[in-house]
Amino acid sequence: MWFVPKQVILTKDNLLKRRWVGSSRCCFCDHDETIQHLFIDCPLAKLLWQTIHIAFNIVPLISIESLFGTWLAGV
Repeated sequence: MWFVPKQVILTKDNLLKRRWVGSSRCCFCDHDETIQHLFIDCPLAKLLWQTIHIAFNIVPLISIESLFGTWLAGV
């Protein structure tokens, strides 16, 4: 969890920076895969967050900072 706001998770965009040979596209929706996309913008992620919102009445997320900001502030 600590790596997400630091932007160091090995998503495809970060792997390409390390000379990884492969597609930069998300396997769920065919957009470029970044941390923001994988956790927030991907249609699958949006569906999961909407489900969590409905089940637990948690405010829908708009950014990585809103996802981990409050939690990390207490650590």
